[in-house]
Amino acid sequence: MNFNELLQSGRKILAEGSMYELLRRNPDVAFDEHVAHAGFIYDVKFARILESVVRSYIDIGIAASQPMAITTSTWRANRERIQASAFLKRAINEDNTAFFLDIRDSYADCNIPILIGGNIGPKGDGYKPEEALDTDRARVFHTFQIEALASSGVDFLQASTLPAISEATGIALAMSATGLPYVISFVVDRSGQLLDGTLLSEAISQIDNTVGHGNTRFAVNCVHPQVLHQALENNSGIEGRIIGFSGNTSTKSADELDGLEELDTEEPDRFAEANKHVWEAHNIRIIGGCCGTNPDHMRAIANLIET
Repeated sequence: MNFNELLQSGRKILAEGSMYELLRRNPDVAFDEHVAHAGFIYDVKFARILESVVRSYIDIGIAASQPMAITTSTWRANRERIQASAFLKRAINEDNTAFFLDIRDSYADCNIPILIGGNIGPKGDGYKPEEALDTDRARVFHTFQIEALASSGVDFLQASTLPAISEATGIALAMSATGLPYVISFVVDRSGQLLDGTLLSEAISQIDNTVGHGNTRFAVNCVHPQVLHQALENNSGIEGRIIGFSGNTSTKSADELDGLEELDTEEPDRFAEANKHVWEAHNIRIIGGCCGTNPDHMRAIANLIET
């Protein structure tokens, strides 16, 4: 079952919880300062730890008989960052996809759909809209990574933690050109705006008008479920357009979280209930976790999803 068929089936799809933030706080690994954990696949020890985290999330979905959507560890693997990293001569996006596809292949007998998404992030800081590219530059800048992932066998593309409409539009244009299904995931505040001040409904309308109405699927990540609920209550006319959500366990704003050293989290059951309230109120289809989440949070979410 492919990405579009799974969405059309009406079933909820369980995504992974935190990988970037969870691994960043693991004392047994070291992030590359440029591409973060995208290079883990080239180190035997680090690759084993990454695989263990990926499998922990997949195993939760299988135990709950839930379709899965898992994204590659390539959020920071754009061409500029690769060229500055220790992996200059590596096909790091393609190799990450192969790593995740190999993991999926080991579950061939589970009879649960497991989709692999090629994940990218903004050029700059996801909490700093002033660092976002304009639309034309974004389309050119991100095309290298998008094409690398699209050609490597992923089932869909995803851009996560986007703070500004300008860069999101350029990314949508580049992703649309591949012919693969794709998801644009924003960071929003309680007022219902992206961090650049664009109302979420206006952002969706702008991308529809630029790329083609209804071609882009949208999501939100890196905010607490309460924040998303309030944001959607402050937007009208976009019912059903936000198909995915990967929430933080903290209710703090992006400004409060930026650079926070101590992890701000909440109990898995409480977090899961907050997510259920959001997906029932707004028909969220793909449910994952972002900063502060771990397998316990995703297990609690899986327990609340009706099969």
